[in-house]
Amino acid sequence: MARSVDYDKIAATYERRYDDNEYAGTEHALLRFVGDAPRVRVLEVGCGTGHWLTLLSRRGIRVAGLDASAQMLAGALRHAPAAALAHGRAEHLPWRDAAFDRVVCINALHHFGDPLAFLQEARRVLRPGGAVMTIGLDPHTGLDQWCIYDYFDATLAIDKRRYAPAERIREWMAAAGFIECATALVEHLPIRLLARDALDQGRLDKGVTSQLAVLTDEEYQRGIDRIRAEIQAAARRGEALYLTADLRLYGTFGSVASQ
Repeated sequence: MARSVDYDKIAATYERRYDDNEYAGTEHALLRFVGDAPRVRVLEVGCGTGHWLTLLSRRGIRVAGLDASAQMLAGALRHAPAAALAHGRAEHLPWRDAAFDRVVCINALHHFGDPLAFLQEARRVLRPGGAVMTIGLDPHTGLDQWCIYDYFDATLAIDKRRYAPAERIREWMAAAGFIECATALVEHLPIRLLARDALDQGRLDKGVTSQLAVLTDEEYQRGIDRIRAEIQAAARRGEALYLTADLRLYGTFGSVASQ
């Protein structure tokens, strides 16, 4: 069964992921990818509430953003008022041919109904010498560990259906007309926190991450109940339960040939 997230419902709390976690590697990869050429124009597809658009705008970079959620775009308008924003689908970008120098997609590709169609559109709106970058998880590597996968039934299996392996993304890029397609590790996220603190601070609220947001309320509650039971069992042993993660984000890149 396909799973999707209604981002209109979680837009109000979406930004807290940037308060709870540091994404220094993603920031570095984005800034390096965009570069500092004068008058570069960047499109972020799946821009959400505008976190990355804000980062680029503050550096004087001309940015545009697209998202399928009107509520997420309302947040982007507040955070990045200089951005040219559009409400729409990744598979049908409402911009003319050769309008941008860079297209970026950060933690969003797995939400698109047709990733190849998106990449074909990205190729269309990029100028000669331009480039595309996607950043996201690759649960197919078998390297990641995550408490969410441990406590919430089926989340790893759902992610393996939602996220394409990096090799397939490169194949899509090549099919869309990109050259020099490559993948690199851009972010390593080791996390360890007290389970009780995680619950009390809302770090496991259903809207905090899409892995929880795609679950039914019953599936989500079973996972929370499991964590609470293990907290109590650990306390009876005179111990504390910790929740851990060891996650990796990968950037996949493709270029447009120069004329």
